[in-house]
Amino acid sequence: MRRPHELRVPGSVPAPVLRVAAAAVILGGTLLLNPFPMWWWIAAAAATASAIVPRSMASWIGIACMPVGLALTAPSPMRTASAVLLIHLAHVLAAWAWAVPWRSRIRVAVLLPGVRRLLLIQAIAQAVAALVVLAVPPLHGPGFAWLAPLGAALLAGASAALLRVSGRSQARSAEPGPESEPASEPVGGSNVRGRS
Repeated sequence: MRRPHELRVPGSVPAPVLRVAAAAVILGGTLLLNPFPMWWWIAAAAATASAIVPRSMASWIGIACMPVGLALTAPSPMRTASAVLLIHLAHVLAAWAWAVPWRSRIRVAVLLPGVRRLLLIQAIAQAVAALVVLAVPPLHGPGFAWLAPLGAALLAGASAALLRVSGRSQARSAEPGPESEPASEPVGGSNVRGRS
């Protein structure tokens, strides 16, 4: 008869902390950025569902409630900066909660590279958002409707370029180097020293 084993990990937090944090950011961000109660209820239901079953994709339904408020209200630099931060933070927390089983524990040190990446992206995104707010006149007129699809196209292009560069670097690191080739011919066949 086997007894269950338990592994103690120092400096760790229970996995439900990530789920609750993601739900709190989703609901808090929606309450802050969206003045319409209907969207609050949708975000609350989505945040609750995402905390219970993260793989239900409910987190991203809740996250979508935040920018809806921005689109339906007057533009504000502070609300834009808050949206850039809260939407990104909610996405990162929801992605972490997606990957971590309910009964596991997570070392805080494991999350540090993700936190550093989040801060770096926020520094760039907040600077670009501030530049757009300062450089572009108020977006009330129809003459600025082209900015939204242009921004989406630039983001899609940058993402595709980064994915391509990342894929190339991973492919290079996976290729065997000259030091990994066998010194003698394999038994039972010929070695053509190439891809098969």
